[in-house]
Amino acid sequence: MKIDKASYRNRGGVFQKIITRYKIWRHISKAGKGDVIKYNADFWITDGAYVEIGDNCTILNYAMIALTKPHPKLIIGNNVVVGRFSMLTSKNLIQIGNDVLIGSFVQIIDTDHGIAGGKIIREQNAQIGEVIIGNDVWIGAGAKILRDVHIGDGAVIGANAVVTENIPPNAIAAGVPARIIKYRT
Repeated sequence: MKIDKASYRNRGGVFQKIITRYKIWRHISKAGKGDVIKYNADFWITDGAYVEIGDNCTILNYAMIALTKPHPKLIIGNNVVVGRFSMLTSKNLIQIGNDVLIGSFVQIIDTDHGIAGGKIIREQNAQIGEVIIGNDVWIGAGAKILRDVHIGDGAVIGANAVVTENIPPNAIAAGVPARIIKYRT
C-alpha cells in the first residue's frame, strides 16, 4: 500500500510551529489545536473582523485571506485544507464546515460589485451576501464560489467550475456556470 504524502499532511517542524503561532496570534480570533498556517499564507484583515478556525486545519502557501468592511466573518471548521494560491474574500460571512478540501487557485467570495446602468461601476455599492459550505466537501482546483451560494454536505465542485447557485448535498457540479452532473452514491 502506498503512503499518502500529500503536502498538506506535512505538519512541519519547529520553525513551522513558530510561524503558525505568530499568524494565529496576529490574525485569528479563535483557533483550534493542530493548525498549520504556512509561511507565505497572507492575511488582509480589517479592524472588527472575526476569523475562527477549527482543529487540524491547514492553510497552504500563498493562500490569501481578505476580510474587509463592513462586518466580515470567516468561520472554518475542523480538518479543512485551504490550497495554494486560493483566495477567501469576505465582507460579511464565509462559513466552511468540517473535512473540507479546497484545491489550489480556488476563490470564495461573498460580495461583488453593483452593475446598474447609468452609474460608474466603481462608484456603486458592493452587493454583499454570504457563502456557506457544508461538511465533507471537495472544491476542485480553480473553482469560483460566488455570493449567496450554499453548498450542501458531501458535495463535489469540479475544477474551474463557477458556482453561482446553491448546490444540494452529495451533488457533483461542474462547468461554467456550474451545473449538477450527478450525485455521489
